[in-house]
Amino acid sequence: MSNFNLKIQLIENTCLFELAWGESQQLNATLTYPQSIANLYHEWQQCYLKFYKNSFRGRVADIGTIAPPPIDSRAKLVEAETKFLYEFRHWLRSAELYQIRSTITNYHSPEVGGIPITQTNVFLTCNSIELERLPWEAWNIGNEFAITSDIRIVRKPINISQPNTIPIRHRKARILAILGDDTGLGFAEEKKALNSLKKVVDVKFIGWEPRKDINQLKQDIVNELSDNIGWDILFFAGHSNETNLTGGEIVIAPNTALYLNEIQTPLTIAKENGLQVAIFNSCSGLSIANKLIDLGFSQVAIMREPIHNQVAVEFFMQFSQALAEYKDVHQSLLAASEYLNQNNYIYPSSYLIPSLFRHPAADLFRIEPSGFKHQIKQWFPKRREIVTIGTLAILSCLPSIQDALLDWRIGVQSAYRQVTHQIHKEKSPPPILLIHVDEKSLNDVDTSAYKFNPIDKSYLAKIIDKLTDVNANVVGIDYLLDRRTDEDKILAESIQNSRQKNNTLFVFGSILNNQNQEQGLRDSIASSNQVLQGYVDKIPGHLSLLSADSDCTKSCPFTYLLALSHSFLKQQSSSYFKILENQDLRAKLIKSAASNPDNSSQTRYLNQLRLNKLTTNSEIFGQTWLYPIIDFSIPPNRVYQVISASDFLKKENASFDREQLKQQIILIGAGGYGDAGLARNEPDIFPIPKGVAYWRLQSTTKNYIPTITGVEINAYMIHHLLKQRLVNPIPDLWAIAITALIGKALQIILAQRQFSRRDRLVLYGSLAGGNVAYALTAMQFYIWGSILLPLFLPSAVFWFYILTRKENK
Repeated sequence: MSNFNLKIQLIENTCLFELAWGESQQLNATLTYPQSIANLYHEWQQCYLKFYKNSFRGRVADIGTIAPPPIDSRAKLVEAETKFLYEFRHWLRSAELYQIRSTITNYHSPEVGGIPITQTNVFLTCNSIELERLPWEAWNIGNEFAITSDIRIVRKPINISQPNTIPIRHRKARILAILGDDTGLGFAEEKKALNSLKKVVDVKFIGWEPRKDINQLKQDIVNELSDNIGWDILFFAGHSNETNLTGGEIVIAPNTALYLNEIQTPLTIAKENGLQVAIFNSCSGLSIANKLIDLGFSQVAIMREPIHNQVAVEFFMQFSQALAEYKDVHQSLLAASEYLNQNNYIYPSSYLIPSLFRHPAADLFRIEPSGFKHQIKQWFPKRREIVTIGTLAILSCLPSIQDALLDWRIGVQSAYRQVTHQIHKEKSPPPILLIHVDEKSLNDVDTSAYKFNPIDKSYLAKIIDKLTDVNANVVGIDYLLDRRTDEDKILAESIQNSRQKNNTLFVFGSILNNQNQEQGLRDSIASSNQVLQGYVDKIPGHLSLLSADSDCTKSCPFTYLLALSHSFLKQQSSSYFKILENQDLRAKLIKSAASNPDNSSQTRYLNQLRLNKLTTNSEIFGQTWLYPIIDFSIPPNRVYQVISASDFLKKENASFDREQLKQQIILIGAGGYGDAGLARNEPDIFPIPKGVAYWRLQSTTKNYIPTITGVEINAYMIHHLLKQRLVNPIPDLWAIAITALIGKALQIILAQRQFSRRDRLVLYGSLAGGNVAYALTAMQFYIWGSILLPLFLPSAVFWFYILTRKENK
């Protein structure tokens, strides 16, 4: 929407045109005001009054409706209208006004600055009553430039002393209808039209009745205007006239008039209580409109000339019908005027009489729909909402987008933990000792290149022998040892030796084949009666957990088995798992963890831990709804201690804290060399999560390494299982749906209110503050409640609804 202010001043026989718009932009033009226009206007006015000589809503009225006039009376009116409008429009198309007309129409082009413009308002101000009486609404500005867009002429008084009050919206619009002196008139149709609006508004009638005390009537009018609940629309039907100093008069009873100056105080109170619009379906209302806008009213619809009773009735019936269709006041007035124009053969020249005066700071009033059907309808999404929210919903279901958003979210969470000093300080060392078999360790013992993948098993045997010497209790080997090599026997002997001396429990990694069966450790190294094995397949960023109703004896995650074994053995003697002949070790562990009455709460928790059915079923659609995530916001040094395999082997046995090792899970895995992994082009190295990256950047003891190994990720998973730190992420799709409902509700509420510029700044500041508060609450809830609430997409949805709130009108 674009707005212009056009001020026209008549000085002697010269008109000064001043157009202002935008940021102090201005055009001026001077044009001679021809006497011919004044003469033709006077001639037209006389013909108009002669044709509509009966039942004017003015001082003198004869009972009746429009009787068929002599043919020359109507013909003369039509001829006078044609001559007057031709001369008036011809004058307005003068060369002196070309730049003003061009500016208005060009500014109203389909796009300005890339933003579509759908409506232009020209606020017209005249400095004399002679100019005010002219039908400026008939100035077809756009015709010259073949512009058919909506360019509206709206009137503005030359003096406005009071600001427009931000209106108070009533749940259901309220109309106060004052029915004045009905001598020679009839208000039955207007009452009927108002009553027909009762589905969308509340209507209160007040007016003169036979034998009613006049003073009491005046007091009733004052009391109703001053009503504390307030009104939205003031409607007056009856006789009225212009006055020079008293703001116009309305006739409320036979031979009894009220001047607007007399009721200025209750009118001001009514405005402050929400009254925005005044409709005077009566004669000669220019001074009435000027007075009410000067008082701060938003819009006033009046008749500039005397109006015939039947024309007034037809006008208001069309006007009220447009209001009932939720059109704004200006649209309703234009619709009523257009109806009169279309019926010009019945009511000639009547379409030229209505005018709308408007406070420049006010938004156009419209009746807001109410009722159950509307409440439901306004919740229906608009096309733009469907496209935008639908696009965001689809994006939220794409795994790549989910992973990126999750990564950033946890990165921010790491910073929040440090800033708020919410890093849990453990008294004991981390529960995992991570032995990194890195490239340097393998090179230190002159390992042949072809023995990097598959790993030289004799080197693993050396590490196991060392672990046997220092009494390690639970050992996880994050390598897939499914290929036969010459070192199988060496590794088998080390495992057997460790089991005999320390009853060490070994857990080896495996993978799931196409039949969902584990493919892992060769029997030539150790059987399932001697060691455990679990699959290392994982969903990026999420814990490896058992599906709902799954059987761990058939297949079980590697990290889950390590956590369960460690938890169970903490309460048992070291000889508990002396293997019975032909007994599956994993089956024995699962059965014991489930049935032993002395199990700790941690063991019982891990034994019962399963993904819920919703999460399991969501995997069918490629989603991970409520699938616990890996909390990389915890610093790595709180999760595991790390030592290279080379340093571990060189370390003296006496320097190890054997009791500490018994309390830790020993996890052996590839330390970041390129040949690690299931294939040479698939190394066991991954892009570093932003949460871990944040902590590495804080460290001053090491060079920053932009990757993370698979065994480090497994260490995080084992830590979370032991500490029962399962962070459940609320799906972005769910958050989008919830935020869309909240945003839509706010959009509906805000669309029903009007805001000044200052109020808008306060509103957006408050909403931005609320968004920040949500983000901080979400990050704190992550720590305290182990729930991850999405931030980015819900915030985008929220602001989309807020910034498009006006489209809901």
